[in-house]
Amino acid sequence: MPGQSYSDSELVLKLAFLWHQHQPYYKDFLTGDYILPWVRLHAIKDYLDMVEILDGYPGISQTFNMVPSLLEQLLEYADGRAVDRHLALSLKKAEELTEDDKSQMLTLLFQANYANMVAPVRRYDELFRTRHRGLTDWTDAEWRDLQALANLAWIDPMFKSRGRLKELAAKGERYTEDEKQEILAEQRKIITRVIPSLKEHMESGQIEVSVSPYFHPILPLLCDTSLALEAMPDAVLPQRRFQHPEDAAKQIEDAVALYVTLFGRQPQGMWPSEGSVSQDVIPIIQKYGFKWIASDEEILAQSLGVPARSGANSLLLSGALYKGYEYESQTARMAIFFRDHALSDNIGFVYSSWRPDKAADDFVSRLASVAKIVREKRIDDPIISIILDGENTWEYYRNDGHDFLAALYAKIEKTPWLKTITFSDYLAGKPRLGKLKKLFAGSWINHSFGVWIGHAEDNKAWDLLGKARDELEAFEKANPLFNKEQLELAWKEIMIAEGSDWCWWFGEEHLGPYNDDFDRLFRMHLANAYMLTGREPLMELFEPIRSSYSNAYLQKPVDYIKPVIDGKMTHFYEWQQAGFFDCSRAGTTMHKAEHVISGIWFGFDTDNLYFRLDHGMAVSAGKFAQFAIELEFHDTTKKTLRIDPGKRLALVNDQRNDSVNYAMDEFLEISLPLELVKGDTSAVSVRVTVLDGDRRLETWPQTESIRIELPGSAEIPWAV
Repeated sequence: MPGQSYSDSELVLKLAFLWHQHQPYYKDFLTGDYILPWVRLHAIKDYLDMVEILDGYPGISQTFNMVPSLLEQLLEYADGRAVDRHLALSLKKAEELTEDDKSQMLTLLFQANYANMVAPVRRYDELFRTRHRGLTDWTDAEWRDLQALANLAWIDPMFKSRGRLKELAAKGERYTEDEKQEILAEQRKIITRVIPSLKEHMESGQIEVSVSPYFHPILPLLCDTSLALEAMPDAVLPQRRFQHPEDAAKQIEDAVALYVTLFGRQPQGMWPSEGSVSQDVIPIIQKYGFKWIASDEEILAQSLGVPARSGANSLLLSGALYKGYEYESQTARMAIFFRDHALSDNIGFVYSSWRPDKAADDFVSRLASVAKIVREKRIDDPIISIILDGENTWEYYRNDGHDFLAALYAKIEKTPWLKTITFSDYLAGKPRLGKLKKLFAGSWINHSFGVWIGHAEDNKAWDLLGKARDELEAFEKANPLFNKEQLELAWKEIMIAEGSDWCWWFGEEHLGPYNDDFDRLFRMHLANAYMLTGREPLMELFEPIRSSYSNAYLQKPVDYIKPVIDGKMTHFYEWQQAGFFDCSRAGTTMHKAEHVISGIWFGFDTDNLYFRLDHGMAVSAGKFAQFAIELEFHDTTKKTLRIDPGKRLALVNDQRNDSVNYAMDEFLEISLPLELVKGDTSAVSVRVTVLDGDRRLETWPQTESIRIELPGSAEIPWAV
């Protein structure tokens, strides 16, 4: 009988890893520019090494899920057709850099994980810590070192440990122009090898390459946005019902076409974007020859009507999570695997701070617990699916995760009751699959589509997408002789805008300094669909979709305060009732370096406003005191307060004002009369900017203001 049963003397637990590698589409078709650099930077750090590390572990099999929009952009970088701003600044000779170039470099070329990518490199860290000098204080040699080291930092340790890159990394400073260009040329060589290496390892049988729909859309929502109601029955949906299963089919069809072109075979498996599934999409996926898809354990729990992890009948304790399934309806049949959420997240979020050997031991011990369950419950053909991000994860690991993966792979190879396998190889063994008659509509996040629809910002994006799509379709029907190439590009822009990445950054779930970039990119793609066909874009496409992210990092005052203005923590309670804006969180993503200001405390009494500015970890109090601070107040009036601690000067609208009191020691404390800045309303809005001379280093909040409500004495919510 096919498969593995309990008549076997030794049951072997199959372990299927799927590493998902994805970037959204960053290219502007009108200019040819790449707006953000993440395809290139992750390509030199995360894609090739993840495959080639397997050469040292022949007993390990893996699946790599490659999103076609990423593959397309990799091809352009490999051919030298793609240039992002980070790369353009790096290519330029240090002697030819303009002041604007240099200002941008101080932001863009430090976009790396500080602890694991900046701090370990002495010269790079030195430049980072002294980056707040005036632009004219930097030498051409320092600018060139920054260009070289910022690009070396993103190259995977595997490649910096050998050949010419080892020599260039070891040099550490005083790079020549030729050496800098060598580093950039080596980057391109790495990118050029990504797709051929995937193909070679797939042909050897060690890996499988699966795929997602072309521009990473949420397939069920393309088919019908009302499918969101299955998991969120009370959700408010967009005004326009988006219902285009033909777009879902097109995204899959184009994905298959590119895959066949690059790899010379049909793809067998798919990770639907964000693990998003529904019964409606299975026939479409099956139509294009797919044999398996994967999703999350919560989708399985909802489909079976059982708990995921608690209770004797849960997926975990019953062992139901640890086998493959087959969904079957009157119109389709598809094998489906469901990821172990906890085990996957341990690699993605937990083990990065552990010793590699301890993390590997812990992971395998957890697998042993699973093995015990499947033996006790007599689960036929058991398989554990470990599915997670295969790129962003590694920035949080030392040595880009190599030490952990080496420890993990070595331990798995030495464990006789464990065997890694690809999903297609598992199915080739004709295992006994569990049967699913129902497939719940949802994603890997809370078994719903709430990240992408239901919030006012998400809904606005869907309405704009729907309107732009409908109007392009109407234009095409009315203009049958219009330039086909331009029309195809316009439709491509619509397909790009259907991707999941844009709505990921709308709403309140994922907040940070890049939200506005993704807002702008989404609207740019839709606007381009109009301009490529000679039409004026919708006016709404020139207005931000996002409303606010400041409040997510804002704690409001709860009582009057009256701190001693001495720049020190005079007593524990003096700022306890104040409001607080957390710059370190508002400005931190996987690509954001340390900032000058880590937090802004604010409060008031009946007569005065008070502020306290804390400096970041990478900036000493002495260095912080050398910067000027500008507070811009605006509501019915606009006033600017500039404090220059080094010059012992406070200016209001460029005029000296002695009513402002401040002190700089451990941090900067400020008090000023309310009447100085308050207009006709009962609130004050403020932004805080750090200046080095007249050069702005950073502003908080980055796109909005902190709004300080000024209640009367009867309205203060007194703290107890």
